[in-house]
Amino acid sequence: MRVHEKGVLPESNLYFHTPSETDRKLLLIPSSCGHYFCNDTYHVARVDYGNFLLLFVKTGNGYVYVDGRKTILSENDAFLLDCYHQHSYGSLSSLMEILWIHFGGAMARSYFDVIARGANCAVLSPRDPQNVYNNIYNIYEQFHEKKFANDVLNNKYIVNLLTEFLLGNSLVPDRKNAIREDLLAYITENIQLPLRLEDLAARVALSPYYFTRQFKKETGYTPHQYLLVARINAAKHFLKNTTLSNKEIAFACGFSSESGFCIAFKRMVKTSPMTYRGSLS
Repeated sequence: MRVHEKGVLPESNLYFHTPSETDRKLLLIPSSCGHYFCNDTYHVARVDYGNFLLLFVKTGNGYVYVDGRKTILSENDAFLLDCYHQHSYGSLSSLMEILWIHFGGAMARSYFDVIARGANCAVLSPRDPQNVYNNIYNIYEQFHEKKFANDVLNNKYIVNLLTEFLLGNSLVPDRKNAIREDLLAYITENIQLPLRLEDLAARVALSPYYFTRQFKKETGYTPHQYLLVARINAAKHFLKNTTLSNKEIAFACGFSSESGFCIAFKRMVKTSPMTYRGSLS
């Protein structure tokens, strides 16, 4: 489709897509996509566009302005934008080539919130720019060449793109995430130990108070809640796959007594360990 936007050159293309209601509820779906060649007059400013934008800069330089901050985009950069909030972006070059998709659907908000970490935009300098380009182009190509969109494939391509952003975040983790990952591994490997709050906090050189706040922020659980869930999950494994007694399972999973284990298990699983084991026979 011909583009009628200021700063977009004639060789550019734009396509719209309306998915089925079933696909919209189940999948991540592109609502539009484009391959633009822009000059330095290209500028987009919106208050609320009602979806998410993923844009890749093939050549040239541009910018994205969101949350009161302007970020410069260079060749091979990508950005992911929450278009439900006020934003603007555009070209800083006499010729900038971009590929982009607007998308929404199942899990789009959840993916974005994890990637952006509370911001309204995430910028990525990909480890493998060609992979990012290929996934966006695979979506664009369906409309441009095949004139038909396969929404199951498009879901795969969008997930691939969002995974690149997730991996990009994890390559330079902030201290809180590194602490969390190390600590969760330690808890898993030492589930049979008492694992007191003070000891866990000391392992990451934080006060118990700040550690509890940070742990809840990163995992959704307090340390006590997380330990209990981890211990009950381990107990479920032993009940399913071994002939260990309740008492043996209790101590293997870090409970101080058989009765304490049985009470905690029934409170969380809504049935006793014996009934749970019997239901698997």
